[in-house]
Amino acid sequence: MKSIAAVYSEYGTPSEVLRAETIDVPAPKRGQALVRLLRAVINPSDLGMIAGSYGRLKNLPAVGGREGIGVVEELGEGTTFPPVGSKVKIPEDAGVWSQYSVCEANDLFAIPSDLPDDICSMAFINPPTALCILDNFAELKPGDWFIQNGAGSAVGYFAIQICASRGIKTANILRNSQSKRESLEKIGATLVIDESDFDYKAVKELCGGGAKLGLNQIGGTSVSNMIKAVGNSATIVTIGGMTGEPIRFPTRFLIFNDLRLRGFWWDKWKRTHSREDTEKIYSKVFDLIRNGTLSAPVDSVFEMQNVREAVARASENSRNGKVLLKF
Repeated sequence: MKSIAAVYSEYGTPSEVLRAETIDVPAPKRGQALVRLLRAVINPSDLGMIAGSYGRLKNLPAVGGREGIGVVEELGEGTTFPPVGSKVKIPEDAGVWSQYSVCEANDLFAIPSDLPDDICSMAFINPPTALCILDNFAELKPGDWFIQNGAGSAVGYFAIQICASRGIKTANILRNSQSKRESLEKIGATLVIDESDFDYKAVKELCGGGAKLGLNQIGGTSVSNMIKAVGNSATIVTIGGMTGEPIRFPTRFLIFNDLRLRGFWWDKWKRTHSREDTEKIYSKVFDLIRNGTLSAPVDSVFEMQNVREAVARASENSRNGKVLLKF
């Protein structure tokens, strides 16, 4: 069988090194399934992996993409699960951006058939990251404050929604806040603060003496300011450094305010936890989608043949939501 896939043979700018190629896909063997792609998401980690800057890289040549869903088209001899026609999460190791993939059946996660494809395709990296940070680094109760920079990101977007559903207040810092203020307030953001207007004393006061938990995706001056705005014994979790600037932690706030500085990487979490633990997280995400807690904007959807245009769009700050790939 032939399949169109987004392939790269060298690391570099994704819109330059990616190309749509026709590749051969073998018939599934015993214990395998043939999966047809429904939707795939373009994440910053995909772009970093293709650029060669991510924490874990693929052997070249490689098929791009880490997150997406498909439908089981065919099963290998003697294989009974998941049934033909069922929706599944496509394993990321072989690359998701391919029209067809042959996968080990045991590596597939079933997806509820009643949930929309677009939001389900985004369910496996950013929502679990938001859940793990909110559940594992502090005991947040209704009325407590959570603060984050890079609040317009997908993780930030999902964190706001989860907090709002739990009665947790959020202080959300981002650049050019006016462009996203309305959309963030609509999903439950308590405060939306422009990076250029950040006054840590004022923010700390607005947050009732400081947030108990912070999320850093930016680094540099942004996280230094956020550290000054949190409360005593607060924890700040870093998952990214978008500016590329060093993180400089104000020493006296660490000492006198007893702050905790932690890091989190979803990839590592999955590798150090059982499949059952991972399935529990995914089930929580599906429940939150089903009850209306989680939603996500889609900026645009591209055909796989136009993958270069798709990754170029995904790299633009002006987009509003995720860029998806489909056939």
